[in-house]
Amino acid sequence: MSNLETVASKADGIESNPPETIDELPQVFGRYLLLQRLSRGGMGEIFLAKLGEIQGFEKLVIIKKILPHLAANSDFIKRFIDEAQVAIKLTHSNIAPVFEVGRVGSEYFLAIEYVEGRDLRKVIARQHDEAKRLPIDLCFYIGRELAAGLTYAHRRTDETGRSLSVVHCDISPPNVMVSFDGEVKIIDFGIAKSAIRVAGTNPNMGFGKFGYMAPEQLIRGAIIDRRADIYAAGVVLYELLTGERMLQFPEGADYRQMAKLVTAGKIPLLSERNPRLGTEFDEVVMRALATRPDDRYQNAEELRDTLAKKLAERNPTLSADSLANYVRTLFRDEITEEKNRIASLKAVDLTPFKDELTAISQHTVSIARAGSINRIGRSLSALSSRHRRGSLQFLQPWLRTLLMVVGGVIGGGLLIWIGAQVSTPAKLGQPRPAAFPPPPSLPIPVVTLPSTTVSPIIIPPVVLDPAASGERHRHHGVALRSTPPRATVTSEAVQAKFGQVKREYSVFKAKYGPILQDDWNAIAQEITFGKADKYPRLDSMLDSLRRSMASARAR
Repeated sequence: MSNLETVASKADGIESNPPETIDELPQVFGRYLLLQRLSRGGMGEIFLAKLGEIQGFEKLVIIKKILPHLAANSDFIKRFIDEAQVAIKLTHSNIAPVFEVGRVGSEYFLAIEYVEGRDLRKVIARQHDEAKRLPIDLCFYIGRELAAGLTYAHRRTDETGRSLSVVHCDISPPNVMVSFDGEVKIIDFGIAKSAIRVAGTNPNMGFGKFGYMAPEQLIRGAIIDRRADIYAAGVVLYELLTGERMLQFPEGADYRQMAKLVTAGKIPLLSERNPRLGTEFDEVVMRALATRPDDRYQNAEELRDTLAKKLAERNPTLSADSLANYVRTLFRDEITEEKNRIASLKAVDLTPFKDELTAISQHTVSIARAGSINRIGRSLSALSSRHRRGSLQFLQPWLRTLLMVVGGVIGGGLLIWIGAQVSTPAKLGQPRPAAFPPPPSLPIPVVTLPSTTVSPIIIPPVVLDPAASGERHRHHGVALRSTPPRATVTSEAVQAKFGQVKREYSVFKAKYGPILQDDWNAIAQEITFGKADKYPRLDSMLDSLRRSMASARAR
């Protein structure tokens, strides 16, 4: 079974379905084109999909659709959305990102990064088949990367600095991916707790997870915090080092029996399970597996740093390349076949679905999206609208009043002087002057302003050019030409430009390296999750990237 089916398994309460049995795909789902159904389980269906708006930008994602009976449960959906909106804020190299939480019609879904690789369950199983053991150095490397992802998530705060109190609750081999490039990524942040709640009412789910749940998770009413994730990470590390499940539960075992076994904490030492390891690592791993939370590492940072120290002592130059080579060798007979399958899925022609994608994407309700592009766009739009309402309106009220008073004093004095000049009769035989003489100096009160920083007033530029073509306005006999509006941008034109810029950027990156990778990623983000009116923004972003490339070449 390939990576396309490793997202879930029957052991974890999810029945895998071979893609060949699904004959109704590809099909449109909101802004996405579903390509293969990977599995169906207690929470929902899982698909491999791609975004279907711009041909040539083939970004594959995992779509998790919530089953209808759960979507009809308002309490479940509320918790699911709350948790997913927290998960979407997590941006770390050791966490597979959630791109979007949304709804199409009555169906709720998540769009999650597709990681081309294998989960740890598959790695352990393949090693067992080939009678191999993961090298100790790589075990500690994976453990360190896993702890680094947990460290970030547990520390994450919101915009006000308040802790998000993120706890995964389901750290286990199926939820830790190892890519063919040697990346280690935690998946399913934000939906694990929803899955656990479903497992509590579904006897076919959850039994594969009891071996990874901390003792306090099995006690009704106990407080669950980040130390539960540390326990689970310890179980994963234990299994990597021994090549076997830490706790074995017989099929059909009673929940209470399993809970007693876990809460008793009677776990064989690493050195007892695998004598070749010696006693060197017992303390490191067994501390994470302490029955009482107060006896464990108190945060993931402690675990990460302990593993990093051990790794530095054994192999200070170990990198992701070593892990990538190992995984590629382990799955050498599957990689070529899978790459060919992925290539064929990416090559699916979007033309027959174009009209449907355009129509249905308008009805996709995006509850939350990753990235800051949309927030930036909204801020700029709000600023622009304030400018249109008038330059004085976004000054503070006291300053607006003060400016109007000062203006009134000056304007009133000027009108009095003009009236006096007009009402004075000219002397006989003396012509009236062709123009008013300079006004006398008027006493203007000195005003001390409070020490408050005021944003500058930004007024759209006006070009004084009577000879220029374009839209003109008459003002006191002078032709004013405003900056001409940008020509209407069509989706077809942007798609064509995108293809050209993509080729240009590929050549540029090969020569100059990833110095403009952030710019390219911003374009990718806008293509992926921009709104229906995104094409003018994309057009400007593509032009900006071209200018940046030209500037870099000139240096």
